[in-house]
Amino acid sequence: MTRSVWKNNSWLRKLARHRRHLSAGPVSMEHGLYPIQFFRERLIQERRRAERSQRPLLVMVLDAERLALVEGEEHVTDTLGDGVHTVLRGTDICGVLKEGALVGVILTEIEPEKVEAAKRIVTHKTRESLASLLSADLANRVVISFRVYPGPGGGDIDMTFYPELIDRRWSGGELVKRSIDILGSIVGLILFSPLMTLLPVLIKIGSKGPVFFTQERIGRNGRKFKMLKFRSMYLDNDDVIHREYVKQLIKGENCGADGIFKIRSDPRVTPVGRYLRKYSLDELPQFFNVLKGDMSLVGPRPPIRYEVEHYQGWQRNRLMGKKPGITGLWQITGRSSTSFEEMVRLDLRYLHGWSIRLDLKIILRTPAAMLKAKGAY
Repeated sequence: MTRSVWKNNSWLRKLARHRRHLSAGPVSMEHGLYPIQFFRERLIQERRRAERSQRPLLVMVLDAERLALVEGEEHVTDTLGDGVHTVLRGTDICGVLKEGALVGVILTEIEPEKVEAAKRIVTHKTRESLASLLSADLANRVVISFRVYPGPGGGDIDMTFYPELIDRRWSGGELVKRSIDILGSIVGLILFSPLMTLLPVLIKIGSKGPVFFTQERIGRNGRKFKMLKFRSMYLDNDDVIHREYVKQLIKGENCGADGIFKIRSDPRVTPVGRYLRKYSLDELPQFFNVLKGDMSLVGPRPPIRYEVEHYQGWQRNRLMGKKPGITGLWQITGRSSTSFEEMVRLDLRYLHGWSIRLDLKIILRTPAAMLKAKGAY
């Protein structure tokens, strides 16, 4: 029944194919849709455009994988291509997101205040178009959803917008980096074992509470993990002070006369904790995070969830592709004496120019930076 309905609407298929061939250019289109690799390239391009313009990027996703099991993947994908091309604008970009009847449509130039209206209109028109090619019942089996970049605040990152990181295999350099992480964290735990024995005693003497402090942080590609530190604060603290500080920091509103971005004389920090923070000794337990694989010796600083809530789209890129690190370019170039935007740019510079040589250079410069304690409070 489905195939006969589809054939009886051949004039719609011809019209859709004619429009596709007019706009296809030099790229070969499969099922009337751009192939996966080209569509991913366009998606990356539009994501970067959205970062520059600070306007939302809207992508419609049509998931017909359940229907493909019955009707055949090629047939269903072809029908999806015909359906979306009869209702979308010439500037919209349609392509295969994933083999198995998963189609994506990049809806370009949508005004922020019109995103919700665009979702409703496009969904309604697409349903009608698919119903004319299949049937109302079968068309309803196609799941239509929308992805918005940069999306809601928080650490949840939609990897749809980062196709270059999907199914990415480890390179030889990354295997070497992981080997250095394992070896370096073991050596670090051995070298700092006297301090890691003494510091818990001082922490217990200085204030009541556990020796260690765990906190949820946002790691590579938005993955959450529990970061381990020596406790440097009193118990039962309200994080309102830090939340407000972070908000102002990202907006560039809490820079003092000396250019320092940091909470000074934080009442939440214990006397022992001040020294731990000044010389980064509170971070020694993170060697265990490195061994576990949540962190690396070198990488961007792992943010707290409520920090990421205030990120702009381009600032989220500091979380992509590499694990967060115990040390990094920011830590060896002044830490809190730099602005938040400068910190993000340092992280992006590291990610774009990453190499084993750069990691080793940062590791070698870290002890001197710790002793100088520049920008540490």
